[in-house]
Amino acid sequence: MRPAAIKAALAVAASLGALPAGAALCSTAQTGAAFGTASSFSVRPGGLVALGSFTATCGTGLMVSVLSTDTFKATLNSDNGFVLRNTADSTKTVSYVAGNGSGTTYTQGGQVINAVGLSLLTLLVGRKATVPLRLTTLAANVPSGTYRDALRLTWAYNFCDFVGALNACLGTTYSGTETVTVNVELQVYNDCAITPGSISFGSAALLLNFTEAASQMALICTTGMTYSVGLSPGDNAAAGRRQMRDAGTGALLAYDIYFGGSSAPWGTVDGTRVMSTQAVSGPAAGKGDGTTAHIFPYRARVYTDQPTPGAGTYKDKVVINVQF
Repeated sequence: MRPAAIKAALAVAASLGALPAGAALCSTAQTGAAFGTASSFSVRPGGLVALGSFTATCGTGLMVSVLSTDTFKATLNSDNGFVLRNTADSTKTVSYVAGNGSGTTYTQGGQVINAVGLSLLTLLVGRKATVPLRLTTLAANVPSGTYRDALRLTWAYNFCDFVGALNACLGTTYSGTETVTVNVELQVYNDCAITPGSISFGSAALLLNFTEAASQMALICTTGMTYSVGLSPGDNAAAGRRQMRDAGTGALLAYDIYFGGSSAPWGTVDGTRVMSTQAVSGPAAGKGDGTTAHIFPYRARVYTDQPTPGAGTYKDKVVINVQF
């Protein structure tokens, strides 16, 4: 068993039964169906798709005759019943549907190929049997982590590739049973949907006439995620103060932003950040639940200990930074 990649592990294993004397084996190959890495918000509605296939190749050349008793079968099983389980907490799961991509849904322990007699000639066109694989996730509100399942396809076949008179096998007899395993993996990472709010001080002729502005931001974050929220200094900060700028004149107007009733500006460094546990409403213990917002109120005010700048429209942009 050897992973092909950290985020899309593909492992192949085979178990072979005893062969009849003189029998040959078909060669098998498979491409892994890896979901890769996705935000919890991409996972939540379902619909992530992974593609793969299983193939068995049995010799070369054209097959023109088989025995009525010849068989070629393939059976598919999932270790978890088509469920991806979190490797750190098996109770956290992402279910998925497996099918051929053309309307057929595979079932646990179901035969995905069941060819007998003449139907082998249709199945083994080009001497290759193919089981296409299309996996589609169902809706799941889950925490970040690694989610895994294993698909095991068992090939079982017994046929002659050229039958002569009196049903004598004049070609090669292929007979064997082989189970091939594909590990399916999905990496889910933490994420947040942010509604930032906005600040407007309105209009005033004097700094003393600007009233305090108030707003709030809302964060919906991955299930189980705790985090802290920081606000950048803005585009024009100087001397430890945020500043709005008039685009026409370049004049500056100092102001700051505060969380709730705090008297210290809301920043990005430790001690100035706001923890998710400080949200005034939302999921308990500051842990995201993937659907409900934590609410963080904030205030902003213009510093009155600065010269009044000229008339104009003053603006700034502040970036919300979430750490977890």
